Amino acid sequence: MSETSPPVDDLFGDDGPHLVEPEIPIAEPKRQFPLVVGVSLGALIAFALLWYASSVQNERYFLIVEGKSVHVERGYFFPFGSGSFAESRAYEPFRLSAGVKAEKTGAMSGRDLDTELLRIYVSIAKKEITDLKNGRPDVAEDMLWRGQKLRSTSVTDDRRLLKMLGDVAFRRGLRQVKGIQSRFEQALEQFTLAAMRGGDAYKGASKWVSSITRLRSEFRRLAVESGLDPDLILQEKLLPKPKTVPEAETEAPATPNSPDSVQVITPKSPDAGAPR
Repeated sequence: MSETSPPVDDLFGDDGPHLVEPEIPIAEPKRQFPLVVGVSLGALIAFALLWYASSVQNERYFLIVEGKSVHVERGYFFPFGSGSFAESRAYEPFRLSAGVKAEKTGAMSGRDLDTELLRIYVSIAKKEITDLKNGRPDVAEDMLWRGQKLRSTSVTDDRRLLKMLGDVAFRRGLRQVKGIQSRFEQALEQFTLAAMRGGDAYKGASKWVSSITRLRSEFRRLAVESGLDPDLILQEKLLPKPKTVPEAETEAPATPNSPDSVQVITPKSPDAGAPR
């Protein structure tokens, strides 16, 4: 051992071992969350939720049916409420034709709205086109143009609508020839009479008779080829013939019991029938 090293006994004193307790670090006081920051964060979250709810409502469309009247509404940019929507001709109010109903109403997306409106427009157009007795081609055309103005129609839809517009033109043509057979009948009767009597100023009455007869048959054939009833398409009730002077003079006078007869009764004077 080194001479300078203390003896072993000196390393141990009379006192017991001196234990030093470790120092406990003093915790720093927790920082309080500022109230202003909390309020601001809550307001931001509330605004975000309000914006989201308003956006969802604004993308909602409503198909409203009241009796035969139909109109479209769109949600406000607000969590609730809606107002009238007529962005273009396609979304303006209209009326349903007899037998046509809306299958889907109430709230829906813009695409679903266009799908339902297109179905309704096509149904109305078909109804008005195929009803040869009371159909309205103008209404059918309006419905088809509405369908073409919808925002989400496809190329296939446009082609279909264009073909149906061709049916509208055909239907208008049928309306123009309606009654042509009755006019043919009246003209044929007069030209036949002219051919029998001959003529001085006008010649060729027999050719008119032949041409009109041929045209009558041709129109009927075309109607049958188009799948139409020629009597319904071409004919109409014949108008009564105007009375000529000789016919009016030879008419039998109305009898007293006839509903068309009018008896004029003159009042008797107080002295009528009294003995003189």
